[in-house]
Amino acid sequence: MWNIQFYLMEDPTFEKEKEKVYIERPDLLTALCILTFIGSGTGAFVYWTYGLFFNEFQKLFDAGTLTFPGLDIIMSGGPKYFITGAILFSASLAGAILMWRLRAAGFHLYTAAQVLLSLLPVVMIKDYPFPVVDFAITALFILLYRYHLRYMQL
Repeated sequence: MWNIQFYLMEDPTFEKEKEKVYIERPDLLTALCILTFIGSGTGAFVYWTYGLFFNEFQKLFDAGTLTFPGLDIIMSGGPKYFITGAILFSASLAGAILMWRLRAAGFHLYTAAQVLLSLLPVVMIKDYPFPVVDFAITALFILLYRYHLRYMQL
């Protein structure tokens, strides 16, 4: 059939380089992200481990091999508590990774995950007191991340 080829001709009058704007991540935002990587990464690992191997941990707990203060209350949440927590910690970590890359969506993902993590034990564990200190630390991090939202892109 027809052999048509198109050639792109370079026209210097229409050549405009797109200006690339590089935004440097502020030091405080870097520190917040690193702390979140540590906290949410550790939380995700521990909660995934407890959630996926809950029966084995329950046996160790019942035998008295695994013990530390408050474990009896936390274990009463069952595997659903740990799997839900693992998903939320993973979402929090994903939000921090996006904010490290200066993406505003990370702030919203992080905020939603952290608020839900603060409410998780109250909702899923009977007679669990509201974690005031945890909520205060979460609120502080959210406010500090919110301050740096102006450096992030959509």
